[in-house]
Amino acid sequence: MKEKIISEKIKISNNGDGMNDALNLTERIAEMMSLKKKERFYARLLAEEMFSMVRAIAENFNADFWLEIEGNNCTYHLLANSELDYEKRKEFISVSTKNKNSARLGIMEKIREIVEAGVYGLAEGLEAQNEYGGAMMTYGTLGMDAMYLWSMQQYKDSIKKGEDSEDWDELEKSIIANIADEVQVGVRKNNVELTIQKKF
Repeated sequence: MKEKIISEKIKISNNGDGMNDALNLTERIAEMMSLKKKERFYARLLAEEMFSMVRAIAENFNADFWLEIEGNNCTYHLLANSELDYEKRKEFISVSTKNKNSARLGIMEKIREIVEAGVYGLAEGLEAQNEYGGAMMTYGTLGMDAMYLWSMQQYKDSIKKGEDSEDWDELEKSIIANIADEVQVGVRKNNVELTIQKKF
């Protein structure tokens, strides 16, 4: 049985605090795993993409970043607490010329809609979950709490099933979709957890 190694946690924020430390941690883990040069580049790139994801989701956040290693499997974790300004976001949407019939959203914007659905429980957000392969899971002894989960693999499967070539082409252009084995975004109230899985 392969031993699971859990790294230290690094505090990061939207203004960049701690991100260099988190990248240095990633490089140390890659070295510990004896990854080749290209694999080390990918290991760092996944961390950078994760930071881009959380910045796309939330303007202001404080988060913990850590890695779990088991054999050649590496799981990136980022647990963020974000006080999203929904009134400002709603105002922006109301004056925007963008609507559901306009140009397709990029994958980061799609993930953002899922997160907003989880945080605010909006009807349009729930529609976004269905459209973009999201799911709602309830947990807790009384089932009173809910967690919203978006899975890249679920999203890929939904595109293949619907044979939507434009969405597939868009996904193929995504760096994270081409490198990571799985990406998950979970939301519980104002807590957002990003998880990236990669087998090197």
